[in-house]
Amino acid sequence: MEEDMVMKKILILFTLILIIAGCGKKITEADKLNQKGIDNYFRENYRLALDMFNQAISLDPSDAKKYNNRGLVLFCLGDYEKSLEDYDKALELKPDFPEVYNNRAMTFVSLEKYPEAIKDYTKIIESTPNDQELYYNRGEAFYKSKQYENAIADFKTAIKIYPNFTHAYNNLGMTYLEQGDLLNASDAFNRVITIDPRNIQGYINLARLNYDAGDYEGCVYNCDNALNEDKRTYEAYMNKGIALEKLKKNSEAIKAFENYLEYAPETDEYRSLAMDKIAALKR
Repeated sequence: MEEDMVMKKILILFTLILIIAGCGKKITEADKLNQKGIDNYFRENYRLALDMFNQAISLDPSDAKKYNNRGLVLFCLGDYEKSLEDYDKALELKPDFPEVYNNRAMTFVSLEKYPEAIKDYTKIIESTPNDQELYYNRGEAFYKSKQYENAIADFKTAIKIYPNFTHAYNNLGMTYLEQGDLLNASDAFNRVITIDPRNIQGYINLARLNYDAGDYEGCVYNCDNALNEDKRTYEAYMNKGIALEKLKKNSEAIKAFENYLEYAPETDEYRSLAMDKIAALKR
């Protein structure tokens, strides 16, 4: 069970769409500060961006865009509750502001408040029904709240709008995998590789599928496909090592775990597991 959980946690990929609003046509001192904040946001100078937005809001506390922008910076700094306060204020000033609903939904997801996130995404979708990214993001919220059928429906809608949406295919496959539907999961993951033969996440997800089906050779094969695209893909080494261990290819498994330790960040949660496996396999 421990090994199964490693595979699941490593292989799920979701991407959130961030939106930041720009300033209006009339250039004031507050707008100049707002633009400086935006510039620093894109440079990832979040503390400086926050200072710029604070000054902009102090000069013009009635502009919803500035609260949205500060809320996004606060989100990037990990202050989710204050981020929500700014989004709420922006919507109080401008109730019809889809970017804010998107950003607030993103924050709700980070706080694991999935019903609230779904409600916000649904509101935007009602006015913007042809944006694949909104269905994709709501699909994530459905997935994380274990509403798998709704997640599947949203990922499929995202794909219908944009047929080459590989992230949506990957997540559709992961949702099928959670339901134990290996056939549809395989179709989704293989579609990713058809669209983009160099898609590392597609190969990693196929490896997960192989592993769940007991096809450990296939798991190793697809991990190698991912590594052929980028030898630094440390999660592929971890998954390869687990599959090789199942195949009782201990020396190869040890090498895979050692490669994982070489490339994985020091903060990665599976480093201690990899070290334990190496020690056990060497006994």
